[in-house]
Amino acid sequence: MLKRVVLSLMALALALPGAARAQAKPDFSGSWTFAASTPANYPGSAGWGVPSPTVVVKQSATEITVASAQYGGQLTVVYKLDGSDTIWEAPSTTQSGSTAIVKWRTKARWDGNKLILFTWNTALNQLRDVLSLSGGGLTIVRATEQPGPSTNATLTYNKGS
Repeated sequence: MLKRVVLSLMALALALPGAARAQAKPDFSGSWTFAASTPANYPGSAGWGVPSPTVVVKQSATEITVASAQYGGQLTVVYKLDGSDTIWEAPSTTQSGSTAIVKWRTKARWDGNKLILFTWNTALNQLRDVLSLSGGGLTIVRATEQPGPSTNATLTYNKGS
């Protein structure tokens, strides 16, 4: 009987670290500098989803905040990591310089060690970013839908200071 208990405890001790590792989620926090896109020059200088030169990510146990530069302004977006929606309104400036109040909706979900971020706005733009970490870099697989052409790209960022 004692032998069975000892063997069971040893098996449990060996299994628990593996289970804990499998549940650990990556931390995307940091300042990231744009390195490259595939296709190259995606999507040029225009369009929804233009890669930001710098992305600053703050992550806690309950949410992730992504700050990026778009069209000369700063956009900060919050995603709840429990899968629930976040909805807010904010002024938005178009490439032509006009400004309007836009309603935004965001949602996040985990897919293993990848984090999928969904962003929609009332200007009929949709964005899906799949974030992953590899070799000290951040990879974002981006899919956009908008009035006009939809686009897909892989964006890579290097960790900044």
